[in-house]
Amino acid sequence: MQAGQVRRHGLTADESRQLCRQVLGYATADHTRVNIESGLSGFTRVAINRITTAGETTDVTVQVTSVFGKRVASVETNRLDDDSLRRAVRDAEALARLAPENPEYLPELGEQNYLDVGGYYASTGDLATESRAMAASLGIGAADRAGAIAAGFIDMRAGSSAVATSNGLFAYRAGTDVASTLTIRTRDGQSSGWAGDEGADWSTIESARIAEDALRKCNDWRGKTALEPGKYDVVLEPTAVGMLLSRLPSVFDARQADEGRSYFAKRGGGNRLGEKLFDSRVTIASNPAEKNAETDPFSNSGQPVAPEVWVENGVLKTLSYSRFWAMKQGVPPRAAPSNVIVSGGDATLEDMIGSIKRGVLITRFWYIRPLNPRTVAFTGLTRDGTFLIENGRISRPVTNFRFNQSLMDLLANVDMVGRATRVAAGESGSAGIPVVTPALKVRDFTLSSVSDAI
Repeated sequence: MQAGQVRRHGLTADESRQLCRQVLGYATADHTRVNIESGLSGFTRVAINRITTAGETTDVTVQVTSVFGKRVASVETNRLDDDSLRRAVRDAEALARLAPENPEYLPELGEQNYLDVGGYYASTGDLATESRAMAASLGIGAADRAGAIAAGFIDMRAGSSAVATSNGLFAYRAGTDVASTLTIRTRDGQSSGWAGDEGADWSTIESARIAEDALRKCNDWRGKTALEPGKYDVVLEPTAVGMLLSRLPSVFDARQADEGRSYFAKRGGGNRLGEKLFDSRVTIASNPAEKNAETDPFSNSGQPVAPEVWVENGVLKTLSYSRFWAMKQGVPPRAAPSNVIVSGGDATLEDMIGSIKRGVLITRFWYIRPLNPRTVAFTGLTRDGTFLIENGRISRPVTNFRFNQSLMDLLANVDMVGRATRVAAGESGSAGIPVVTPALKVRDFTLSSVSDAI
């Protein structure tokens, strides 16, 4: 490392390459792949208006995948001494000899070309425990002043990923991720508000706004009353949209469509590429180099991940093809989306609310679970702020609902689109697949039953 150069967390490219070479040097299998994850993970947890736990861990994990013919097995270790690495290779090879054949296995990849992707932000990599505590204290202070109760989680990661094969492939990227989420509840437990941010760059996390929004929604949701279930025009805040559309990457799988197992399957065989299936305002893309939503430009097997447009102006443009299915169909392989980027518009939340005669504003969802892969239908609960809209204004807070909704119908029924932003789309509070999405106004969203859950 040169004088004055800041050391990043995780192994460097040279260190990763050398470790991969060392492991591959112990291998005797027909094919071997090495995957390395390294770096720092840190967290700060808030409960009952105090920081309850905080910590950091650094680790390097090496996964060895060994192949004999079509028999495949993997072993993982975080012990990097020579004997432990040899043992990991030996164990992986012993298991591979015992494994049943995988008829769809294809030989490991050789050298590939990858998109040049950054995504390591010093603001996140240098985020100290004290800085996380200062950010968490904003939510605690807001709750204390209001006589309410705060719970929150800040999760950060900084490190690198690498993959190498016995056929000469090597890929590497260093990156960061961070998420900050906060829930504020009244002391009687009857009202709750949530806010959060997620990104690769800590400087984009608005801790003061998170505290303000969570408290405001908690206060606004006081005194909620039940609303009859049914189909409603809804305004989905960006987080609510992101929590649903984060389920899309697997939906674009060509094999599921070609075999008649997905919404994109064509009656009588084949898929629906080129068909207009959604509202014209809907464009969905993925891009490993998307600013503040960067991902590795390679899959776990080393397959390149390139920018793609999956839906353009409502038309299904692209599907993903595994190497095996691409070979069967005689087309180039195409990796699944590594992030989800939904194009935005210029409508504000106020515009959307103002356009509705009678509908519902939804902040976010919870406990989302799949129902039907053919219709891409999901169920779950609204949470932390659900409101009735009447004559273009929010008229009262309402009790939560269970919803049953096809995401494909949702995308077909879009009426208005807001500005796209990266959202905290996971349920765990940890940084997950990057999702960049706008708020949406949608027709005929199915709120199937009332839930008394907070």
